[in-house]
Amino acid sequence: MQEALKIDIRQIMQFIADEKITPSALSPFYAEEPSTNKASKLDAASIPVVRVVCDPTASVSAKIISPDGIVVTRIYADKRGQMLVRHWLDKDGSHNFRQVDEKDIADEAALRLMLDIPPARLDVDTEMSEASFCAFLGLIDGWREKTLLSLIDRKPGGKFLFTVDDLYASFRRSISSNDLRWLTPLVKELYSGNLDVSPSVFKAAFKNIIPKFAEAGAQNIRLSPLGEEICSTLGAPLVALKLTVSGIKNGAIFEESIIGLRGMGIYCTMEFEEDNRNVTLKNSSGPMIELYIHSKLTEALKASTESEAHRSAKDSAQTVEVSSESVTTQYQEPVKKFCAECGKPLKPGAKFCAGCGTKI
Repeated sequence: MQEALKIDIRQIMQFIADEKITPSALSPFYAEEPSTNKASKLDAASIPVVRVVCDPTASVSAKIISPDGIVVTRIYADKRGQMLVRHWLDKDGSHNFRQVDEKDIADEAALRLMLDIPPARLDVDTEMSEASFCAFLGLIDGWREKTLLSLIDRKPGGKFLFTVDDLYASFRRSISSNDLRWLTPLVKELYSGNLDVSPSVFKAAFKNIIPKFAEAGAQNIRLSPLGEEICSTLGAPLVALKLTVSGIKNGAIFEESIIGLRGMGIYCTMEFEEDNRNVTLKNSSGPMIELYIHSKLTEALKASTESEAHRSAKDSAQTVEVSSESVTTQYQEPVKKFCAECGKPLKPGAKFCAGCGTKI
């Protein structure tokens, strides 16, 4: 991997001022005050990578939560989609830059998620509404609480029975917790949607996860075989990762995200659709992460290019329109007026005819 370049912020701000760069809203230098002190210039090797981070078209951020703590990294893409640069700050405040490629991002994500240990391949693939996703989390919360209680009572039990009210109560307790060892607080930390659902919405949405993850009896609910596997493997994830690809479209930032969860024997991802807030749960792998990054970066670069072209065309049209009006105003001769009585030409702004004195 290419060695990182360590650069002082004063050099970066001097470069921005010299090159007259307006940092993109995606850039860490967006809205930074320009330096008033002269600094040494960047060397030739530093200029391309610093330029990418100052004015990126897209970015990829990764937030990893594990027993070792929380790690956040961010990578920036240039306008042509030919260079990716990772940027981070040292403890001493120095800015670091390293050129990477899409495979490097995927490999690091796979390493963080321990994908060198082959995960189980369960039939988890499903798409659900945001409310049904809350019901899915509540099912896992209810199972976890009953399992912990059974262990405390030294009565590890087999098939647990639940009511929807029980599961909603477990879900509410988990939502209010900040203990990132458990699934729901962990998802709350990473998920950008709304997990605050009412009991009636939760109850109505619970029907949508039956019969795949739960089985409904006359009065109670129990886990399906797949539900038991999911609860036992994802109830307390070993590590979680959120990948977000950001771009700019029509002057506004847009984002696409996935969350990767590594359980005891399973690795899966959750994809979010920003328009309808649907959640897709699916089995995943290292190559899938690489494909996701590539496809989303391509979409972000395309959206930025189209927005830039549209803005340029609009600016050109406005320029032509203004220029045409200016030419017309400058060269158009004033219309001459004549006296109705004597026929002599009238002076502009005159109230009486200079020839016969008639009031105009």
